[in-house]
Amino acid sequence: MQLSDKAKELVINKYGNEHEKRLKHVFGVAKMAEFLAEKYGVDKEKALVAAYMHDYAKYDDPSIAIDLLDDKEIEECEKYPFLYHAYLSAELYLKELGNDMEVYNAIKYHVFGRPNMNMLEAIIMIADYTEENREYDSCIECRKILLSGEFDKAIYKSLEYTIAHCEEQGEKPHPKQLIVLEEYKKKSMKLSLEDLIIDNLGRVKASNIVIYDAKDRSPFYDKIMIASVDSVRQCSAVIRYLVDDIALNNYKIRSIEGKDTPWVLIDFYDIILSVFQKDERNHYDIDKVYMDYPKRIIEE
Repeated sequence: MQLSDKAKELVINKYGNEHEKRLKHVFGVAKMAEFLAEKYGVDKEKALVAAYMHDYAKYDDPSIAIDLLDDKEIEECEKYPFLYHAYLSAELYLKELGNDMEVYNAIKYHVFGRPNMNMLEAIIMIADYTEENREYDSCIECRKILLSGEFDKAIYKSLEYTIAHCEEQGEKPHPKQLIVLEEYKKKSMKLSLEDLIIDNLGRVKASNIVIYDAKDRSPFYDKIMIASVDSVRQCSAVIRYLVDDIALNNYKIRSIEGKDTPWVLIDFYDIILSVFQKDERNHYDIDKVYMDYPKRIIEE
């Protein structure tokens, strides 16, 4: 029996017939967490264990915190009571089921996350908010955003809604909640890969930028971008700028060819970029290869 099956059994036995709605929610979180783990390359077994256990202490008396939490955690939970069940669920996971600290942290911080949380933690947090049984308008909206592929934006919007709800109730949000909100606000506003490349081409005053749509023509990439510059120095600058910016925005480069030459080719997996010194582009006339592709021309 896998650990996730044991976790499922534990939660079923604990909730019994008294908390059918909560059990339905937990199964919904597990379903969403498994889907997101598959989509984003996270260990599915860990995601399932954390999902099943995330509300394990939901109906436990907070007084058990004396034996499970340290003084600092108890003080924090007294100030923000909505954290009790998360902190206690994490401790009960260690006590009754497993000892994986990634799973422990995903359970402990599932209410609103924490600064610099890892992907497993983020998945459990947003799965809790967007699972299919959540019928609030805000949850439905965030679920649509999440399933459209905008993971960071879904987290940002969920935090925005929960903080607004907190303030409507006359309560102050947790300070870390505001930090996570700002972190995901920045992440959700990051440029698309295409816009990032265009921005950096602008920095070196590239011209004659053409984007060819290759989705229906190639199984390896979606777009081909071609641009012209005046010198080899500008070609090199494109590499320097893009390598830094790509890393900062969590995109990846597969390969770079033609360093310090009049033709630089950069493979971004989904996009292939060729930057030519103008005479070199005229010489190879590479645009002719893609002349029947749908294209978009970026104005100077």
